[in-house]
Amino acid sequence: MKKDYDVVVIGAGSGGLTAATGFAKIGRKTLLVEQEHMGGECTNSGCIPSKALLHHAKSFHSALTISGKNKKNEAYRTNAFVYVRSKVEGILEHETPEAFRAQGIDVEFGEAEFVAPCTIKIEESEFGYKHAVIATGSSPRMINVPGISQNDILTNQNIFDLETVPERLLIVGAGPIGMEMGQAFAMLGSNVTIADVNDRFARLEDEAVSPIIQKVFTNLGITIHLNAFIKEVENKQALFEIKENGNESTLTEVRVAYDKILYAVGRLPNFPKGLDTAGIAADTYGIQVDKQHRTSNKHVYAVGDIAQRLKFTHTANDSARQVVTHVVSKGFLRADNKKAVPKVTYTEPEIAQVGMSYQDALQKYTEKEVMRIEVPFLENDRAQTDSDTDGLLVVYAKRLNGAVLGANIIGPSAGELISIFTLALDKKISMWSLRNIMYAYPTYSLVVKKAGDHFFAQQISNLKSDILYLLKKHTPKILVGALWLMGLLQLYIYKTAHGMGTTETALMIFDFITMTIWGPLLYVLVYALRPLTFFPATALTILSGIFFGFWGGTVLTILAATLSSGVAYAVGRFFGKGLSPEDSIIGNWVTSLQKNTFISILTMRLIFLPFDGVSYIAGILKTAFVPFIAATFVGILLGTATFVSIGASLDIESFKMDGISFNTLDPKYLGLSVVIFVASLVLSKFLKKWQAV
Repeated sequence: MKKDYDVVVIGAGSGGLTAATGFAKIGRKTLLVEQEHMGGECTNSGCIPSKALLHHAKSFHSALTISGKNKKNEAYRTNAFVYVRSKVEGILEHETPEAFRAQGIDVEFGEAEFVAPCTIKIEESEFGYKHAVIATGSSPRMINVPGISQNDILTNQNIFDLETVPERLLIVGAGPIGMEMGQAFAMLGSNVTIADVNDRFARLEDEAVSPIIQKVFTNLGITIHLNAFIKEVENKQALFEIKENGNESTLTEVRVAYDKILYAVGRLPNFPKGLDTAGIAADTYGIQVDKQHRTSNKHVYAVGDIAQRLKFTHTANDSARQVVTHVVSKGFLRADNKKAVPKVTYTEPEIAQVGMSYQDALQKYTEKEVMRIEVPFLENDRAQTDSDTDGLLVVYAKRLNGAVLGANIIGPSAGELISIFTLALDKKISMWSLRNIMYAYPTYSLVVKKAGDHFFAQQISNLKSDILYLLKKHTPKILVGALWLMGLLQLYIYKTAHGMGTTETALMIFDFITMTIWGPLLYVLVYALRPLTFFPATALTILSGIFFGFWGGTVLTILAATLSSGVAYAVGRFFGKGLSPEDSIIGNWVTSLQKNTFISILTMRLIFLPFDGVSYIAGILKTAFVPFIAATFVGILLGTATFVSIGASLDIESFKMDGISFNTLDPKYLGLSVVIFVASLVLSKFLKKWQAV
């Protein structure tokens, strides 16, 4: 018998537990399905056990450094994995099936398989749903090495099941897992070797950070091989080919003896069965989702490692929260895809990063626009008191406005300090503002204030050259803007001298246009160039109804208005060149407009927002031209007809004498314009709702 739910969540890791709990709290009938164990990778074989092992290893290493080797700290060392498992068990006490059933969540164990777009099967039982969330996570990527014994292979999924610390540990991969486990086991007494295919250790970190952590590891006795490719294993010796300086022609061979070998070379998504049956698209990297974390099946969402490039517990948790919000608001509340994502490697010292790398910043901006700030922890009094001065803060910021682009930290509490820059990126807090915050003394957070001081000093000393560079960069815009402004000023002086208002100017234009058989063509040309003079479009549109009638005026004005929007767009594009509004406080809105140009522009046209203003802004914000012009053409059909119908209802002589007044309006056309206006508003509301789904 099939049982139906509001929401089915597949996977009881960080993303799945967050989603299930969120839906249950707001009264949705929720089913949570888990194939293996509650808590998922993070609690059982990821974040929790790895950090527990690191803590235990650091404590032992500190004691060993202070008091030397003795029976007490040796007993502490051999207790490492017992300690780790006790911490995991302590957290799992709060993640039992009973704990979630007490919240009103049904829990089923087994492998979920999609058997229809809105149905899954677990063994012989079927469960229907209105919405589903896939949160099945990922597994360690394995590599095929000739001669290796499966009994010698470790991954994050079985390394914490060890009873003793291996005497010799070989780690393949120098990512966060490889680095954390390498340091932990080295501190616990293992002879550790780390081999990586890249030419720089900790290559994901800033170039100033990598040498610091490499030196720490080397001083700890860890052997590091770079440009190293494992070829085979024989008698518990791994053969590596080393490409000297990455050169294929200069290969050397290195043999590394080991007792255990840890694979830390990335993750692969865990795909549930039946994705094709449910109409859910996926590739080798994971399930494909849109900006709302929704799959190609509109009833199904996917969060965490199965769908996201950044495979962190906090990204899974955040995306699950956004899915709950999106579903319960019926699409009204949208996911925020512009959030800064911090990452932390919990070595000693810790390494943290958020935002752009320096290379990314230089790809988007020129070197003269980006300021690189380095603050050694040697300049921090708390680091001095703790004898922990090997750290470094590296910040990249825009010159002049001080917008934070990215930050890297290596040092004590780096994982905590990075939150300051995460907040700065999300809330557009500049280096000027970070400098003015009061930080408690003496704390490590004062390195942030010191970075602000460095920014201030460098910016003030280079203020003249930075302003000159900015002026030089924007000289063409300044010259064109000045000429444009002078032309507008002359036009204003001419109109004032001849006592011409909007009505008189419009009539003069139409007198000129109607003097020749080329009148319709001239009308289109004058209307198209109108944005350069800021002349109101409404006046010309109404007059087209007077002179060309309802149908003729409508057709000509739609053509002319579409062309004029292109002119205004081009002007905005010219003056917006070199600007990065997506990095400003309105960045999320800018990105949304760029991604959904057609619907956004169409909606703005239908609700009669200032015609030229929308076009200028679209150009400045670099929206795609084709969807912009298409949305303009469709969106002005009703609005143009509205104002042309008003013009068609007017008597030209009355218009010349009195301008637009209710006494000169034909009730039939006035009624038509009201109907069209109301229809536009209704259609715009429908489009907004449709876009939010």
